[in-house]
This record gives sequence, structure tokens and C-alpha cells, in this order.
Amino acid sequence: MRVTLLQRPGRVKIDDFNTSLRQALSTLERGLSAKAKIAGFSKGGWAQVEVNGEDSEILEELISRELCRATTSLSEVELFGNYSGIVASEHRNHLEIDLGIESPKPLTAGIDLSALRAQLSDGKTQTIEEITENYCVNSESKISIRVTRIGADSGTIEGWMADSQIDLFAEWISTNLERVQVYGCTRPQLDSSIRRTGLERDVVSIETMTLTTHSVICKLGTDSIGLIPKLGSILRTTELKPFIPNRIISRCRKW
Repeated sequence: MRVTLLQRPGRVKIDDFNTSLRQALSTLERGLSAKAKIAGFSKGGWAQVEVNGEDSEILEELISRELCRATTSLSEVELFGNYSGIVASEHRNHLEIDLGIESPKPLTAGIDLSALRAQLSDGKTQTIEEITENYCVNSESKISIRVTRIGADSGTIEGWMADSQIDLFAEWISTNLERVQVYGCTRPQLDSSIRRTGLERDVVSIETMTLTTHSVICKLGTDSIGLIPKLGSILRTTELKPFIPNRIISRCRKW
């Protein structure tokens, strides 16, 4: 069974990406009579793995849940269904989300600016740049969406952020802990940079969103903006963004 994942190298070297993927697969294989082998990449650049063995169905389910299976065909998309995607690009009036659809042709979903304003800024007339900056919705960000319209003739998909995505933002903001959102490096590279810069005491934990994007949770009172130059001095090709709960509350909406 071949599984296409919502994971791709992006700016990370393919060898480093594959090493991280192999490590993740090895962890999921433990205790099972099944193996997962990297099988290359789809036309859209998404990682693919081949799963074989007596417990292949169990391993496939674990991989789909932990590494996020891509929605590769338009036929899999249902109205009002919830799907994970990666932010592909930002436009003046909408956010473009890649769900991994490649059949019958490549297709992305759009979240209109009006929906983003309604969900993330209490209807305030903020620009899409202001909203995405405050919430760190960056190219490469993993986002969950709820499909609200499928245009069969025009081949378009529209949606809102899924309840689970809004709940995630609410959880992050309620802690009042700042974060550094990290785009374009593997977890070992991030761990190494934190050790080398001596920032262990400033970090509570790290949440991995995809194999190449992570959320560094700062200790209470730690200024996330202050950590960025230090991490950036080592992670030179990585994009680092501050997620600041108090700024979101003051500029966008109360949570």
C-alpha cells in the first residue's frame, strides 16, 4: 500500500528530510509486523511511503494519523468535510491551501479574506497580511480547513478554518506563552540550534507540526522576538516568526 503524506522537503535538503522521515517511520513501526519504506515523491513533491507486512493496515493508520495523509484526489473531498493542508500562498483576498490534490489535476482550496476576518479578527477590516502576520499563518504552515463549497464546473474549493484549527489557536493564546514558529528545518537541526545558543532555559517544549515546521514554546516571561536573532544565527535558511498571544488579543480579537 502506497501512502502519500502531507510532508515535503521545501527548503530542507532532501537527504536531511529523508533522514527525519525514516526516523519517524521507524518509531511508528515499533512492535508491529510491518515496515514502511520511502518510495519517493509525488508530482506535487509530497513524500510517499510503501507499507508492507502483516500489520500493514495498523501501520498505515498510524502513519496517516501521525504524519498526516494527503488528500490526493478531488473525489475524496466532501462538502463540509474537514481536511489538513499546507499554506501554499497568500493573495490579496484569499489564502491558498494545498491539500495534496493531484487528481484529476492539481487543485488548491481557498479561504476568503472575509472568512479569515470573521474567525480571526472579529470582523475587523484587517488586511490578509495583518492577519497572517499576527497568527503566523505562513507559507508552509499546516492548517485544518472545513470545506464549504466545491465548484464542480469551475474546479474550485472554498472553505473556512476548521473548528479544530480555531481551537488550536485558542489553546495557544490561553496559555499566554509566546512561541517561535519555525519554518524550514528538521527537528534535530532545531534541537541542535537551541543547545548551541544556550536557550534551553528559555524553552518549555517544542511541538512539531510537520517534519519541517515546528513551534517552540517559550517560558512565561520570555520574549519570543528576542530568541529569533539567536536561533537565526545558526538556522540561516530557516524562517522564524513570533507568535505573541497578547499582541493577537490587542490587535485582532479576544479569546
